[in-house]
Amino acid sequence: MVVAMAMANNGSLSPAPPAAFQEPPPDYIENGRLYHGLHKGKYMFPCDEDEKDRMDIFHKFFEVAMGGVLHSRNTTFTNNYDGPRILDLGTGTGIWAIDMADKYGSDMGTGEVLGLDLARIQPPTIPENLQFLQRDIESPWWGLEVESWDMVHIRMLSGSINSWPALYQKVRRYLKPQVGRFEQVEIDFTPRSDFGDIPADSALATWARNLFEATRRNFRPLAYNTEIRAMLQKEEFLDIQEEVIRIPLNPWPDDPQEKDVARWYNLALTQGLEAMTLGPMHRIYGWSKDDVTRLITEVRRDICNRKIRAYNNLHVWTARAPVKPPS
Repeated sequence: MVVAMAMANNGSLSPAPPAAFQEPPPDYIENGRLYHGLHKGKYMFPCDEDEKDRMDIFHKFFEVAMGGVLHSRNTTFTNNYDGPRILDLGTGTGIWAIDMADKYGSDMGTGEVLGLDLARIQPPTIPENLQFLQRDIESPWWGLEVESWDMVHIRMLSGSINSWPALYQKVRRYLKPQVGRFEQVEIDFTPRSDFGDIPADSALATWARNLFEATRRNFRPLAYNTEIRAMLQKEEFLDIQEEVIRIPLNPWPDDPQEKDVARWYNLALTQGLEAMTLGPMHRIYGWSKDDVTRLITEVRRDICNRKIRAYNNLHVWTARAPVKPPS
């Protein structure tokens, strides 16, 4: 396994990996879906071709929802003539990291991008200024340079993280003090309607409740973390800003932009229902794949029903690193 060991701007590295650091176990099949073998069972979502397609559809959805940009306009890079150093946590297929490497490799000289993920599902052909490493971001980030990254990026990690405060501490440690930028993009999957269109016993509401509870029991809740601002403030992040974007579950709104967002979100969500649901429901509740299939068939029907004027919220958080790194 390759380990990034380039010196940081301040010359310091996090600890080198121990001598026993080995290749992870192989991926495995469960209920017809492929799951990665690193820390088997901890991460409840698959890593097969269907899941990669889902991730790439969500990438397009995020681009549309955020107005065609790869990151918030609040995230800017200054005083970096060689191009920014960008760290993408939970990179998935690496599609965001690839686009960022293309953008900042051409626009700003030699921008460097590094993506970390449990699963090795990134493509083999990538830009020269991009690297992917297989890492558990909840474990020590072996060999990465502290205080040397211009941006740390997180997207759709709800359901994957046991301790958000611990992760934010790491983000703070690796960002350049005072100038490094942090960005987190998360969907709150709680079904909402301003018209009373979602009965408590509907398939959509039942699905969300069960999924939130199952992932909570796995100690990695999918439910949106409402304490992000307080957690970032505790780590002394600066210029904390939040943007909330309404994302309709289907094209029921009249606004053309919201309709476009809704079409992509509807595609991403309906394509991803099995991936989001199968692992948690099977491992926590003991449901069979047939049980899950019956539920998500009803949920998909609700999601696509234009008489149900439902939406989720997309949260885009940005912040600047504290003046001093953690002691």
